Amino acid sequence: MSGTIPSHIEPARLVDRRITLKGVVKVGSLERFAAVLQAATGEVQVELYFSRDEQRIATMHGHYQVDAPLLCQRCLEQVVVPIDSECDVGFVTSDEAAKQLPRHYEPVIVGEEPLDLFALIEDELLLALPAVPMHPQQTCQHPPGYRPETAELEEKSEKPNPFSVLAKLKRDT
Repeated sequence: MSGTIPSHIEPARLVDRRITLKGVVKVGSLERFAAVLQAATGEVQVELYFSRDEQRIATMHGHYQVDAPLLCQRCLEQVVVPIDSECDVGFVTSDEAAKQLPRHYEPVIVGEEPLDLFALIEDELLLALPAVPMHPQQTCQHPPGYRPETAELEEKSEKPNPFSVLAKLKRDT
């Protein structure tokens, strides 16, 4: 199925039918993800494949792509970070079943009510964000008046190593 991704799904039905969902999710509909971005515009390209693996575990393989406008932590200007993330989810009904899942699956506990698919997609996107977004070193524009303090780095490297005494003691024994 192609088009707009539904906000809520029933995983068991999609798994049994081996459905693939391809489409887009508006960034504005992902509140927590949009709050991190400099501009909450654009769309996330989503591809979700539902199936059962060799062990008959209900699974979903997800692939997400979006260009995320973030704040560069070096120059404090906007930097667009391309996110291309994948995940493998195992659907289970209890915490005990989640502990039995193979390690490469992220457990998602499902019940009788439909699963909030947007929350799942949003979690994956938040995990894929870089811890410190920055432009590449050679293209980053520093704020006016910025001068790297190279002299301070040189002073630190000239200080004696406090552990050199221990190395001497080790040689003497």
